[in-house]
Amino acid sequence: MNSLPYTEILKTKINITTMDEAVAWLEEHLEELSGKYVCISNVHTTVTAYRDEKYRAVQNGSALSLPDGKPLSIVQRRRGYQNAGRVPGPDLMPEIFALSEKKGYRHYFYGSRQTTLDALREKLLEKYPKLNIVGMYSPPFRPLTEEEDNEAVERINAAQPDFIWVGLGAPKQEIWMAEHENRVHGVMLGVGAGFDFHAGTIKRAPKWMQELCMEWLYRITQDPKRLLWRYLDTNFSFLWYLGREKRAGKKRENKSSLKIAMIGHKRIPSREGGVEIVVDELSTRYVRLGHRVDAYNRCGTHVSGKKFDEARGKSYRGVRLIQIPTFRNSTLNAPVYSMLATFRALFGGYDVVHYHAEGPCMMLWLPKLFGKHVVATIHGLDWQRSKWGGLAVRALKFGEKMAAKYADDVIVLSQNVQDYFQETYGRETVFIPNGVNRPVLREADMIRSQYGLEKDGYILFLARIVPEKGLHYLIEAYRQLETDKRLVIAGGVSHSREYMDQIHEMAAKDSRILMTDFVQGQVLEELCSNAYLFVLPSDVEGMAVSLLEAMSYGNCCLVSDIKENTEVVEEHAVTFRKGDVSDLREKLKELLSDAEQVAKMKSESADFICGKYNWDSVVEETLQLYRRNGKRKK
Repeated sequence: MNSLPYTEILKTKINITTMDEAVAWLEEHLEELSGKYVCISNVHTTVTAYRDEKYRAVQNGSALSLPDGKPLSIVQRRRGYQNAGRVPGPDLMPEIFALSEKKGYRHYFYGSRQTTLDALREKLLEKYPKLNIVGMYSPPFRPLTEEEDNEAVERINAAQPDFIWVGLGAPKQEIWMAEHENRVHGVMLGVGAGFDFHAGTIKRAPKWMQELCMEWLYRITQDPKRLLWRYLDTNFSFLWYLGREKRAGKKRENKSSLKIAMIGHKRIPSREGGVEIVVDELSTRYVRLGHRVDAYNRCGTHVSGKKFDEARGKSYRGVRLIQIPTFRNSTLNAPVYSMLATFRALFGGYDVVHYHAEGPCMMLWLPKLFGKHVVATIHGLDWQRSKWGGLAVRALKFGEKMAAKYADDVIVLSQNVQDYFQETYGRETVFIPNGVNRPVLREADMIRSQYGLEKDGYILFLARIVPEKGLHYLIEAYRQLETDKRLVIAGGVSHSREYMDQIHEMAAKDSRILMTDFVQGQVLEELCSNAYLFVLPSDVEGMAVSLLEAMSYGNCCLVSDIKENTEVVEEHAVTFRKGDVSDLREKLKELLSDAEQVAKMKSESADFICGKYNWDSVVEETLQLYRRNGKRKK
């Protein structure tokens, strides 16, 4: 289960999210969340966790820690997460209640006084008449005996709730949830005074006070005896601790953190290609580890069209984004970008300049000349790709030679490329393959409504539509088969318009073939989750991120037998001879008629690939290279 991104505030993990994102995530992962708990974090809980290590472990052990208090989201935005929002517990409740009327989710309420629970039931059913409230319990204001606690757990589980709302107040409610993790069936959410607000027994601060971070002042006026000292203590302590942490952080930065430049990708965030995914994963993970990262984005639009562009500001998940102007012309785009990005990076005070792909490496010698620690990742032998003409091939080979000659470390993604560098340049390289995240499987929803696709009803091709991906082999082989399973081609064009036209012409001759264009988000996840078979018929690869992702979704994969593919899949996929349409057709026919073999491959692929390729290991090994020759040479 992939969690939402987070940042640490006073040593407590606080998720970076918005209300809409949080609700969608809870809905998507509801089944997996059964028995887990969600903390609704504010200044009070964060300061308490900072002071109490055991309570901090409770907070950090949650499935989510949502930013209730606006000061938390302000801190996140100041750290570069511009999309960070608030998810107050009392506001989250009606969002979930409204969704529950449509989905039929069951709710249990644990905590508060009985009079409050009675009023809460009445108010909720008045506003949400279809809301399924399956139980309420007001525990005594004392520790429960073991017998009483067991009885309470039995009552909750007998009611079979999806959501268990806990209103005991912090820190009591979080401790209770942690103690009952995996004992109760349903996701627990600690919402503090949320019960009272919705029951009408306590009035909530007006919106303008919430927006000005003054809700605490309004609460003091309601219960000064209990809340005055608490809020004065935690609010001022929060500011003091943050200041102290910032001062200490600057000292640590001076000693251990690195300032890293990423050059070579098109832009992040983006799924335009494997390089972009790699730079995204590395950069955001380095930031979470306390390093500073600048990603040099190219200006321009998504290679598949402007409609696929993602909103970008000056930062992304803590990574500073530097826009480099360049030409639209595909021949001049990369060289001009590489030159300008390199010149800009010379004045960035970087400890490491990390180039990605062969083309951008043509400028690698320059920061090396200025004494920078330079690392190059060769994502594949790009000059082998058929889309490049003679001049481009020579430029790519020049970049390759610069990497071999001047880079402090050269990273390769396959043993085949490692052998090539040794044989061609006598250059030792470091083999660090890409990683993969274990995804959450999605049911066919959007793909059913948009394309009429059902689970196991189609063969999936997911990649850029360029000649070296071998899509023409797949279409030719597929058209020779009698099958009711559709061929879904999901991918956008990349500098190969003539080839795209050829593919469209081939696909138009078979009504079973569906071309979706470039996909991302939920549609992409659903396509990967429900395919009968994934096919990658490449002639040339570096290390196909799409193959890693397809296997992480538990797909049975059929791939060409090039070394870059076979090194990845080992015996956990089926291969065919590269460029051999007849062999590809026979392998497709075999798998289409042998559901048992496909099911076996599916059952093994996710665990194998996620165990073999891990982003945390990639980050750790790469950081070791960054530091190997010393942080700074003086």
